[in-house]
Amino acid sequence: MTCLNDIISGITDAVNQELSKNKDVEEYVVIRTCNRLEAYISSKNNVNMKAVLDSLVRKNVTFADREFWYILEGKACIKHLFTVICGIDSLIVGEDQIQHQTKDSFAQAQKEGHVGKVLYSLFNNAIIVGKRVRTETDLNKGAVSVGYAAIELAQEKIGDLDGKDISIIGAGDMAGVIAKNLVGKGPRTVIVSNRTFERAQELAKELGGTAINLNRLEEIVSKSDLVLVATSARHDVVTKDLVESAMKTRPEKPLLLIDVSVPTNIGKDVVEIPNVSLYTMENLDSIAAKNVAKRKDEIVSAQRIIEQEMKKIEDEEKVKVANETIRDIGILCEKVRQEQVETAKLRINSTEPEKVLDDMSKAIINMISAEVIKNLRKAAMDGDISTIEAVKTIFGLDKEC
Repeated sequence: MTCLNDIISGITDAVNQELSKNKDVEEYVVIRTCNRLEAYISSKNNVNMKAVLDSLVRKNVTFADREFWYILEGKACIKHLFTVICGIDSLIVGEDQIQHQTKDSFAQAQKEGHVGKVLYSLFNNAIIVGKRVRTETDLNKGAVSVGYAAIELAQEKIGDLDGKDISIIGAGDMAGVIAKNLVGKGPRTVIVSNRTFERAQELAKELGGTAINLNRLEEIVSKSDLVLVATSARHDVVTKDLVESAMKTRPEKPLLLIDVSVPTNIGKDVVEIPNVSLYTMENLDSIAAKNVAKRKDEIVSAQRIIEQEMKKIEDEEKVKVANETIRDIGILCEKVRQEQVETAKLRINSTEPEKVLDDMSKAIINMISAEVIKNLRKAAMDGDISTIEAVKTIFGLDKEC
């Protein structure tokens, strides 16, 4: 079976390359998280962009895995981003990490020059929605994280962690979250290993554990009841050969491997080794379901905020259309006014001022109303009553005296 993380990893570069060179792409932001790849694109040719994205998926994703991919446009796309940044669409509902990842992706796209007025406005609105959900609901308060879920899963599989020997491979943000959730679980030993040894030492110190160099990985695995892997490597850090060799020293002692890396860093074939179990992000569904149940009311509150913000955007769009028309009317009127003022200036010394002003006011009215009168008559001849009624409404003529 192909892991979703591997699929995402394989297509990310292809998406970035295509968007950076495609002439129909005006702006874009790519969000990459542990279980999603999303591209937000501003384009005047949506039809072409859908074809391009569909082609990318066909080239890089097997048919069986295409169920994960979909394209949203307009309001549906906006609402989806709002849902994502609030954590409603996350594996662990309410987790905060997605908000930081979205902000970081937006900032990176700005730095690279991919963001213009459209996506700048969209992502700033999304950030506002995320902030409102955090402050006005309890969706994010006490929300469990992927790190929590990994420890919860470990306890489901091997029982109480008290007295167990545990290793953490990796020392980044995710490893840090896992470490926090280990506090108070009472493991006998905690070993931390990372490509950067100094960072491993820092995390080990927080846990009261031991930092061991990554080149001693086989030894680390051989001593562990539970190995939690959370690195940013693009390859298998823990291979079948390594685990097989480690298990020779403790063949009857079960080994639980939990991989929350993106892409996965443990070879899937390790499960072929007796007494070895492997779980990945895909196995956290049951814990995620419990989390959704706990936050049902808060999800409703968050969705209400999203709908409010969507309504604001819709209202702003409506006003924007009106404002553009108002601006055009203003420009037209100002042009007529200036022309008549110049004409009046030329006549003011040779004609009585009262007549100049009277002629100017009539000319202004005639020039502004000429097109309105012509189009009203045309509408009447065409039987277009709605246009006539609309003009009456605009001029306030439909109100009772």
